[in-house]
Amino acid sequence: MTPIWSRLWPDRLASQIALLVLATILLFHLALTTANYFGAPEARRPLVEPRDFVASVLWAIDAAEIPKRPEVVAAANKAASWARFSLRDHPPMGATEGADPGDLGAGLWEGAKLFAFPASGRRNQIDIGVALRKGGYAFVGAPEGRSSSRGVLSSIRSSTAASLPVRLLERSALFFLLCATILTVWISNAVVAPLVRLAREAEQFPDESNKQQIIKEAGSREVRDLARALNRMQGRIQAMIAARSQALAAISHDLRTIITRIRLRSEFIADDALKSKMLHDADLMDAMLYKNLQHLRDARRAPERGLIDLDSVLQTVCDQYADLGHDVVYRGGEHQIISGSLTEIQRIFSNLVENAVAHAKTVVVSLDQPSPDLVSVDVEDDGPGIPENVKSRVLEPFVRGEPARNMNERVGFGLGLSIVVGLVEELDGSLQLLDREPNGLIARVTLPRAFAKE
Repeated sequence: MTPIWSRLWPDRLASQIALLVLATILLFHLALTTANYFGAPEARRPLVEPRDFVASVLWAIDAAEIPKRPEVVAAANKAASWARFSLRDHPPMGATEGADPGDLGAGLWEGAKLFAFPASGRRNQIDIGVALRKGGYAFVGAPEGRSSSRGVLSSIRSSTAASLPVRLLERSALFFLLCATILTVWISNAVVAPLVRLAREAEQFPDESNKQQIIKEAGSREVRDLARALNRMQGRIQAMIAARSQALAAISHDLRTIITRIRLRSEFIADDALKSKMLHDADLMDAMLYKNLQHLRDARRAPERGLIDLDSVLQTVCDQYADLGHDVVYRGGEHQIISGSLTEIQRIFSNLVENAVAHAKTVVVSLDQPSPDLVSVDVEDDGPGIPENVKSRVLEPFVRGEPARNMNERVGFGLGLSIVVGLVEELDGSLQLLDREPNGLIARVTLPRAFAKE
């Protein structure tokens, strides 16, 4: 857009839309005015063209009986105020026989004898006559006292010369309206385009890189103000994310210090079996915190992944809870290799089993392969289950199920399932909560296999 046009173009969106509507109305009225200005009013007034009307009257006079001709002429004069029909027994002096000045011959009978002569008392006007087949002559001219300088011959000629461009102009008015509509739609889209671009850019933040994406401030004043407000809001969101990450990093760092103390004190436990389990739990907690710190410090860094035997991980998780006195059974035995982080996969199924044992007496973990490219793990429990209308909500952070699943002292904070969903999605998998018959819940995790099984 040139600088001059930029200064003339309204800045506000409402003004731009109003200008577009006004331009459309003016363009359409210009088309109609042009059609009416170049069209001949005399030719546009009657429903029938003057040449056709004159030819029809002459036909009627010629076909009528001689005594009835005056009645036909009177009716024709009454119907046409712009012409005067008359009857004579002989042509007037000065008539040019054989002339067809109004091109009426094409509309009369074959062999019709036409002639023209100057109208008496009316300067620069010509009357037209025709010899009737039953005798006599019929004449047509301008009426007496006509104020217009144009005679009946001019009206007849204008009907042939001007009717075509008049019809073309009338039809072009519709074409102009169509073009104006297309132009309005196109320019309106150009006006609204900055809003569409702004909506797309606003959908992209905050992203996983935690990097602020500056939205370009372009368009009308309202759009620029909105883009500026979104940029400020994006900055505030990034600041809150940074503050949250710093707080979590500080908590994780402090917890690692406490875990180190627990590990040192566990060395003084006399029972070797208990000592080994305590150290294993401390190492697992330390690994989880380390992963959290690593993620918070560098969110853009891809997690370390490797090939993992899912069967071994599930067996280990089930044995840990069985050692704690829970009725947790694993049904698998077939080694399935997946790609991922060992700590994250342990965290996924530890959260699911922990959630199950908190609300049920018996938990069954089974491993299956629904397709060559996928592997699924079902964590089944015989608890009260989750109502259908709550299943989608319990996957959100800090949302717990119905009170029926929280009637004991092990009420959590509603983070377990939301953490599982996030970790599973990072592995390109999915989590489903299904009903178990006759009661209970099935948490089904579907993960891609590292190697497709033929």
